Amino acid sequence: MVTLGFDRQCITPQLPQPLCGYEMNRVAVEVHDDLYTRVILMNQEGELFALVQCDLIAVDKFIIERVYNRVKDLGIKKEHITIVATHTHAGPGGVINTVEGLMGQMQGIFGKTNFELIDMIADKIALAIHNASKDMLESDVIIARGKVENVGTERHDPTLPGDDSLLVFNFRRKDGREILLYNYACHPTVTGPGNIEMTADFPHAVERDMDYDMVMFVNSCCGDISSRFTRIDSSFEQCDIYAERIIKGIEEALEHPVYEGAFNDVFMNEYSVVVPIRKVRPVEEEQAKLAEYERQLEEAKKQNLSASELRVIASFAEGAKTAVNLAKALQGFTEENVHYMMMRLQNVVIAVTPGEMFSTLGRPLKDEGIEVFGYGNGYYIYIADEYSYEKGYYEAMSSPFEKGVGELLSKEMKERGKELCQ
Repeated sequence: MVTLGFDRQCITPQLPQPLCGYEMNRVAVEVHDDLYTRVILMNQEGELFALVQCDLIAVDKFIIERVYNRVKDLGIKKEHITIVATHTHAGPGGVINTVEGLMGQMQGIFGKTNFELIDMIADKIALAIHNASKDMLESDVIIARGKVENVGTERHDPTLPGDDSLLVFNFRRKDGREILLYNYACHPTVTGPGNIEMTADFPHAVERDMDYDMVMFVNSCCGDISSRFTRIDSSFEQCDIYAERIIKGIEEALEHPVYEGAFNDVFMNEYSVVVPIRKVRPVEEEQAKLAEYERQLEEAKKQNLSASELRVIASFAEGAKTAVNLAKALQGFTEENVHYMMMRLQNVVIAVTPGEMFSTLGRPLKDEGIEVFGYGNGYYIYIADEYSYEKGYYEAMSSPFEKGVGELLSKEMKERGKELCQ
């Protein structure tokens, strides 16, 4: 039998605070809704396992290692800690490593690493884990699968297949307290680059409108999925509309569970695979390409284009800017040892990707019964498919990896997952 504890702690930083996710030219002076870290702590026969979620753009070793050092007194193993980010684009910059390595030139998107802020977040996560460890009870779980309609689509062409699948866990402790975890693929970027209020975006509205003791949103493989083509505007009212649709999907899924009974099995472990780093072109070539995309964007602004059409064009210019930074950062790098997590919650096997995996790479896993948690235990920006490299999409230009690495990682995770399914 597994005992379960949980806790939630506010991680909203002091304002004013630079916001990240687009260019680092936005400063939050107001908070629309607080950001949180949420923890589900599980004990199986004396072994502790922590699933942690944060309302942040991403997490990497700077947070993970600090959290482990603060909770290792509980006896938990480092490979039994999974920390995922929701990927809100209205949270603080400076929460990941932009001072060294593959991300060493990414301050313009993610901010200069703010160690004081990282320490605060790690302190709050550790506090939540310690609090959860003091109140562990046996639990039942309801597991359900469904879909969410008219929120996320493929963000280059809405006629292409996306991923509307929904995975739901409803943990019911013996004291009557309930935790809802839902896993769905969509960029939480409804409020857009014009927003200067700190917010978790649509996941906040979902939690606010659901009657559970804690609601945890875990993103899936949404590298190519967003609400670009379904939203009317970038308002908080639009977040409320999406929350209604997501809640409808959750409630309908829970009416037809695939499992309902005792929660008695949990597994986590870390694996790694060496992958090639992309061969970068000279910085001058990337700068010339950026100049051309910026010229095209300025021309597009003079035309009567919709906001979603203009956003697609703008994304190419953003990708070119990232490519310039990568051309500087990746000099001398030829390969990277990529770490990733595999989990099992009851009878559900889950691959945890350290970045923004495309839905086209997640679907082969889901076809084998392996679910995907995104933005977990590391961040390599996009894990894109070969097609996106051939099309020159923003996401491929923003990836540090060579073409084909996305397919390699998907295959690696699928083979690991099939072992855990047996």
